[in-house]
Amino acid sequence: MKIIYTDVLVIGAGLAGLRMAVAVQRRGQDAIVLSLCPPKRSHSKAAQGGMQASLGNMAKGLGDNEDLHFVDTVRGSDWGADQDVCRMFVNTAPKAVRELAAWGCTWSRITAGDHQVIINGEKVTLTERKECQGLLRQRDFGGTKKWRCVFASDGTGHAMLNAVSDRVIAEHIPVMERVEALALIHDGKRCYGAIVRDLVTGELMAYVAKATAMATGGAGRIYRVTTNAVICEGIGAAIALETGVAGLGNMEAIQFHPTGIFPAGILVTEGCRGEGGILVNKNGYRYLQDYGMGPSPWARAPTPSTATTSGSTSRCSASTTSSTTCAKSMTSATTSSASTRSRSGSRCVLPSTTRWAASARTTRASPAS
Repeated sequence: MKIIYTDVLVIGAGLAGLRMAVAVQRRGQDAIVLSLCPPKRSHSKAAQGGMQASLGNMAKGLGDNEDLHFVDTVRGSDWGADQDVCRMFVNTAPKAVRELAAWGCTWSRITAGDHQVIINGEKVTLTERKECQGLLRQRDFGGTKKWRCVFASDGTGHAMLNAVSDRVIAEHIPVMERVEALALIHDGKRCYGAIVRDLVTGELMAYVAKATAMATGGAGRIYRVTTNAVICEGIGAAIALETGVAGLGNMEAIQFHPTGIFPAGILVTEGCRGEGGILVNKNGYRYLQDYGMGPSPWARAPTPSTATTSGSTSRCSASTTSSTTCAKSMTSATTSSASTRSRSGSRCVLPSTTRWAASARTTRASPAS
């Protein structure tokens, strides 16, 4: 069996895995990335909406800062998110979007002057400042108090993944395409890499590493109808669990999106609501206001009986799960549906979440009867 040695083995070549490999390289370590498909075909590319960062560039974002972003994120999770992670995220996000811009991500930009937007179903004219001409454009997204969603037209994931993938190429980081990790190599306490199969030739190989990082995305394909790509089967989480050493956390972090088209498995991006769209049920009623997410998003205080949330990054609604939603698990553009955690000192797996790719807020509700 062929044996390949490296410092860090990254399993998964979405936004999380590629960005992790860049970080490893920056710290003087060698990294190898394994991927089921070519990196630019990763499911990260499917993200459309945008990425939240408190830049305060737009007229509707004046005065925005990390503290306001933190409050929005924690409230948006119904106080269920890990607040240390939220704080790290909001502090890092502005740096990350600027870094992506420097790498060539084609963010939408501000045009100074008047422009019309739709707010609560009505046309409103906003005036953007001259000094903001050419800065990163932001829009309403996820019911936040400030407009802070940075986006690249209707293909944010496409633009981000291209930029990060090109960066990996520029850094000469090897990416092994069309290979599948079958099992993790470990001694019951520590992980030493993975047994990998070449999907083209069927050859088995051993990748031996000082540290192994799981960035394999979500598991939406466990559902009958999903907007996930066919590779999003949760295999990374499964092989980590099979070790008997690593535990899985936040297994409930699956997004049931209120604008998934059932049964087609096609998602209408939340960006539609960010651009002024109104979500109603079959009777024309804006039902999200019953969950504190309508015209007055923070109208109610959290109660123990309220549907709780995970530390994920988008929103769902219980009232639509039986008829209009599709399962959409978090990938690196958001977060993994089953972030793996180490146990008993094992370095078998690292969190498979992307610290800077999250965008909107998540509310997890109980399945509809």
